[in-house]
Amino acid sequence: MADPTSGAQIIPLSRMPQQASVREARDDWTGIINREERRKLQNRLNQRRFRRRKQVDEAKSQGPIISPDMSNLPNPHMVRLEFQEESNELWECALAAPNARQFRKWFEAKALESYMNGTPNRDHLISLSRLNVHKAINENICAIGMTPRWMQGDDSISIFNLSQPSFSIEGIPACLRPSYIQLHVPHHPWLDFFPFPRMRDCMILAGDSFDDDDLCHDLMAFWDTRNTAATLLVWGNSWDAKNWEVTEGFAQKWKWLLLDSPELLISTNRWRRSRGRNPSFGKIF
Repeated sequence: MADPTSGAQIIPLSRMPQQASVREARDDWTGIINREERRKLQNRLNQRRFRRRKQVDEAKSQGPIISPDMSNLPNPHMVRLEFQEESNELWECALAAPNARQFRKWFEAKALESYMNGTPNRDHLISLSRLNVHKAINENICAIGMTPRWMQGDDSISIFNLSQPSFSIEGIPACLRPSYIQLHVPHHPWLDFFPFPRMRDCMILAGDSFDDDDLCHDLMAFWDTRNTAATLLVWGNSWDAKNWEVTEGFAQKWKWLLLDSPELLISTNRWRRSRGRNPSFGKIF
């Protein structure tokens, strides 16, 4: 007997517009008949969208803020001082303050001056670490074969998800070469810059269930140092996984990313040992 479904048309499934802000299945009101329950879920999603828009507006309206809490960061003499020249081809976090580039130029000059005078300012550490991450991101974007302009826009698609006959991964540094998931799951290109394949996969598969703007802010917001603890440190070539370190604050806030990313923890432990620190965050993991 012939398969009754052999001539059936295949209808692709996709998320409905109202599901864009859904983080958990229990928040999805699609198909709920009870009007009161549906309205409650709709209000929850509307409030979530409102809070996110408010965070963006506040971040863009405020100037640089410097915090004195630097106790968990390395010695100022150990921070890599390699500043890039001003360029219009730099990718900025979506939450960047309007004066972020001007602040970067001013800050780089002040930090370099204090460093050359032998009096590095500990208050500069958090911004220095984020500037290094900012530089590392842009370096890795170029190493992959994209340009910073490629990153602009929430609807940008990774170069690994586009069919380009002339594109080859052979020239990409080993730690940045795409995984199976990167090649087969469409995603924003900014997730490709991390030199940790399993971390990249984890974020891509998480989809909209986490706030990637918040992660971007923690890593790159050198103009705003209020949440000083959650960041990464880069000690050498940005495309080499061995040159990256995670701070304890980042490990606490983004623990779920690190549980499936042993590469970053291994590198972190090596750098902590080099400073005589305990090799892991026992109370976190």
